[in-house]
Amino acid sequence: MIKKYLKLFFIVSFISSSLAAFSFAITINPTIINDLSSVSGYIVKKQSQNVFIIDLDATDGIMTGDLFSVITEKESLTHPITEHVIGKLDQVKAILRVTQVKKGYAYTSVVKVIEKNSVILPGDNVKRYNQMKTQFIDQTGNGKHIFTVLMKNLSHCSWKPYARVPESDKNLQNRVMLSDLNIFFHKKGIEIKDMKGNLIHFYPTQNLYLPKSEPLTQSLIPYPSFEMAGTSRISPSLKTLGKIDGLIQSADFIIDNDQLVMAVADHKRIAIFHIGNHMTKVCELESPIQYQPLYLNWWRPDTVSPPHLTVTFWNNQDIESKIFVFKNKSLKTLAYGINYHLSSYDKNLDGNPETLLGQSMDRETFWNRRTYQLVYFDRALRLSRRLRLPASFTVYGSIMGDMTGEGYLETVWIRNGILRIYQGKSFLYKTYVGDFPNQRITYDIDPVAKKTLFRDVSIYPKPVFYDMNKDQQPELFVIHSERPFLNRLGFSGQAVRTWIKCIRYHNKMFYSQRVSNVFDSNIQAIKLFKDKFIILMSIADHETDLQSYTKVVTWPLNKD
Repeated sequence: MIKKYLKLFFIVSFISSSLAAFSFAITINPTIINDLSSVSGYIVKKQSQNVFIIDLDATDGIMTGDLFSVITEKESLTHPITEHVIGKLDQVKAILRVTQVKKGYAYTSVVKVIEKNSVILPGDNVKRYNQMKTQFIDQTGNGKHIFTVLMKNLSHCSWKPYARVPESDKNLQNRVMLSDLNIFFHKKGIEIKDMKGNLIHFYPTQNLYLPKSEPLTQSLIPYPSFEMAGTSRISPSLKTLGKIDGLIQSADFIIDNDQLVMAVADHKRIAIFHIGNHMTKVCELESPIQYQPLYLNWWRPDTVSPPHLTVTFWNNQDIESKIFVFKNKSLKTLAYGINYHLSSYDKNLDGNPETLLGQSMDRETFWNRRTYQLVYFDRALRLSRRLRLPASFTVYGSIMGDMTGEGYLETVWIRNGILRIYQGKSFLYKTYVGDFPNQRITYDIDPVAKKTLFRDVSIYPKPVFYDMNKDQQPELFVIHSERPFLNRLGFSGQAVRTWIKCIRYHNKMFYSQRVSNVFDSNIQAIKLFKDKFIILMSIADHETDLQSYTKVVTWPLNKD
């Protein structure tokens, strides 16, 4: 009898563990959940009979096409025993569609009136996709698990029962009466449409799931990339260039005399390496104990000047930047006491980061909304002009370049785990890249106040541009990270899973695809040089930091 129960116990345990492993292997891309999540705001002005302005913008994660419910409160809900108010009953009186997103606000238009004779007024609460009739139409027959995940994570939607309609059914539109929000799952991916059949979001099949993690020790399996002339595929060979003691917080690269030079920083020092077939340390600079390097950037003011290294430090609950000159295999201080976040940009992708931008610290948001271009002349670093950039822009974790090939400069940056692409102040694209930055800074907003109010800010590594097929239209490469389930609960024993994602612009649309295996280590920085990936990967020892190190590895891009 005991053997029988033991056998049954092992069978149940095996099934449970298999289901758990399966659930981790097919994690739904959180971008889908994020794009359909509830965002709350208010109507601030009636522009015309059917046009209203709401107090939300791109920094809140909204975009053109999003639907908002106009909520009106009906009555309070009182518990019959305790007589305490446990909530309020509310009702949707209309649905608005976002037609244009501006800085600080957005235009919406009425697309559906639910409560007749209702009046929409300034001050009315609006919530994205809240209480909207939502249906999931499965055209493959294999999407019930996606429906279940979406229904659990998007509980603010009013879900209809799971519907399966064969993709071969040519009368789909006639058979399916469109709800307020419609999710079509077919062989090409997921389409999100409104009640009139207008497309809101599209997610290709390759972007629907987060891949299963693979250990660093495994070789890279060739992974199909975009079908472009001259596009490379990831080589299965991994080569270690060297190791650096400790965990690197920031790294940047520059080409000097056809030699790739890497600068790295941890909390105590700055070091310079030459990168070739192996790593060679050139010089090292110890940082004073009160100055903690946050991040660094190479900057070359003109084509004939030696490389300059800008370093932004954390000093006494505030930022302070310094500029060094790298010459004769040493770093010499050029300027200090700069109260700006500093970052450099290679706008024309010629390998020369000629543009230097500065952004002062705002104690409320860490990054001030005003961004300036800085130039060095007459032995001083001076503000040249102010740049008009989106409010959520950060000088670090950002790059600039013409990604669309339309002759305009696009701005790319990462903030709060979201990568955004803008052309001037016009929103183009956003995607989730994971909320596990290189480092986090916690500080007191007002150190002299009696009441302590801490602010936590994340600092992300910057993406890189690389023109793989030499068509003057570069692809964007970014580090994507995923925080394991136990790690989210506070257990630090599990490694963070990271991979490299490539984003390209083609036929007036952005496409993203994973172009590396998934590693059980945190990728700190990436660089593409002479058709090779170079990545810095931290190997953390959770028992003692003395055993932690950063590994620099490379692999080639095999040309077709």
